[in-house]
Amino acid sequence: MTKSTINKTIWLSGLLTGAMVGAYLYKNKDDFGPQKEKLNSLLGDFQSLMGDVKSRLLEAKSEGLEATKTALQAAKDKVDKAK
Repeated sequence: MTKSTINKTIWLSGLLTGAMVGAYLYKNKDDFGPQKEKLNSLLGDFQSLMGDVKSRLLEAKSEGLEATKTALQAAKDKVDKAK
């Protein structure tokens, strides 16, 4: 499978899962009515957590990129000195 196919599969499975959870919650809304505030709070916490994870991943990516650039430059300098 190509990376594009995998990404589309993951995206569609997430969409389908969200639709199924939404349908389940809508069907059982009377049971979850009293817990609506708690559920909204948990969803808000989840959104902030995902935002934090995203920022940390971007930061790690930037650090990794800088470390790779530094290592490549050091290797290049070492090769140039050996010549």
